[in-house]
Amino acid sequence: MIKAIFLLKRKAGVTHEQFREHYEKSHVKLGQKYLGHLMISYERNYVTQVRGSRSQGRKPVAWEYDCITEWILPNAEALEEVYRIFAIPEIGQEFFDDEGRFLDRDAVIVITCQADDVVNTGTGGGHGVLERGTVAGG
Repeated sequence: MIKAIFLLKRKAGVTHEQFREHYEKSHVKLGQKYLGHLMISYERNYVTQVRGSRSQGRKPVAWEYDCITEWILPNAEALEEVYRIFAIPEIGQEFFDDEGRFLDRDAVIVITCQADDVVNTGTGGGHGVLERGTVAGG
């Protein structure tokens, strides 16, 4: 499994609401059309509030990003296929042009993690994975 995490910021002059609407109604559709068959999951997490830790008094903190997007792909080959598809001039240009309508491309941060780098201990009810093959509460 490969997880790609994108920190995305709207371009100047675009509101958070406009960013979200364009992303969902246009850019996501491009992703589904060209890349959907390669993804296990494609989630967008729109930022509504950012605050500091308890030691910082949980005060609001400066945060420039509007969305944290997560792609989960089955393997490195699927990620390489994404890059190959983006390299097709007509498809790459379609994505590039659409990004120019809502996204600050210079601010994009991409983080990739492989299966061994992702730890999931579950949430609520004690049903998380403790170690490979062992399920908590089960």
